Amino acid sequence: MKNNCMNTPLIVIDSKNNRIRIHRNTLHLLGDPEYIQLLVNPQQLTIAILPSRKGETANAIRWDRIAGRKSCELYSKVLIRQLSNICPDWKMNGKYRLYGVCASDGLLIQFDMSSAEEIGRETAI
Repeated sequence: MKNNCMNTPLIVIDSKNNRIRIHRNTLHLLGDPEYIQLLVNPQQLTIAILPSRKGETANAIRWDRIAGRKSCELYSKVLIRQLSNICPDWKMNGKYRLYGVCASDGLLIQFDMSSAEEIGRETAI
């Protein structure tokens, strides 16, 4: 499924490098927050991203670091391993693209892990 990246939220989960890459446009759709939270629902196989505040459990978005880049990267070996346990069909060193859906209030983007697309080295985002 080919989606328009300008209007569709996108993340890539890279288990080889223990990385979650959040496309910059996804952050723009959330209102360019300074901080975000990642929420995982293992029963529904979903990941959600929502704006957050510094005092909450959050990851800071360093806009100066992604100024010339297309994405923001978060690294967590523990989180990637947990996501792999939730999705046993995912390959150990695989890379998966997930397209998201914005909530009607624009304060949350949800990604369905069961519809993840495996991508190879030759595929760029």
